[in-house]
Parts: sequence; structure tokens; C-alpha cells
Amino acid sequence: MIRIERESVIPIIKPKIIMTLANLIEHSSDRAEFLKLCKRVEYTIRAWYLLQFEDLMQLYSLFDPVNGAKKLEQQNLPPKEIDVLEQNFLTYLFQVMEKSNFKIASNEEIEVAHSGQYLLNLPIVVDESKLDKKL
Repeated sequence: MIRIERESVIPIIKPKIIMTLANLIEHSSDRAEFLKLCKRVEYTIRAWYLLQFEDLMQLYSLFDPVNGAKKLEQQNLPPKEIDVLEQNFLTYLFQVMEKSNFKIASNEEIEVAHSGQYLLNLPIVVDESKLDKKL
């Protein structure tokens, strides 16, 4: 049997945890500053992902199996520069995958999956805030 690492996640929605933390702050001005900080952190993270995604898509368009060869031909790039662009694409792709907690399956994991001999244990969490309390 293959052991699967548990991911470190907080099973709570982000606004709820932010508001719970904010409500622990006594002064309303400090609370407002904390909420502003949370928004800035969120926007910074989103901006990073957006920039990475745009760079990734621009590079992908050059290596797209359908139209990539045509675009590369139009660019008239030397082979060394194409290699650099391909390495950049792979670097960005793996950075985004790593930040998304994506892990590449090992050969052993792929073999087990193909054979169908695996157990899937997923943690199940009930969001009690969505339960009908009138029942």
C-alpha cells in the first residue's frame, strides 16, 4: 500500500477565519488595519498568480501541440533561444504546480493506479454552517 501525505489545510472558509481573527482585536482602527492588511496580502498573492499564469500561457502558446510549431516558425528563433523558452515554460509550470500543492505521481503510484489496487482515503468534513437546523 502507498501512503499519501496529508496536506496542511485549514478546513474553514477564508472570510470566516479573517473575521474571527479581526474580532479578537480590541480597537476598531487596529481591526480596520488588520482587514486592510489581509486584503493586501490576498491581492499580492492573486497578482503573483496572474503574472505567472500570463507568462505561462504566453510561453505555452509557443509549444502548443496544435499551433505552437507555426508560432515558433514565425518567431524565427535560433534553437538555443527555443531551448531557453522551453526551460522557462517548464520552470513557471512547476512553480505554479508546487504553489498549488500539486505533486507528480511516482512510477510506483502510477502502476498501482493502473492496476486498480488502491484504497482512497479522503478526509470528509461536514460544513455545519450549511446544515438545516430546523429538522
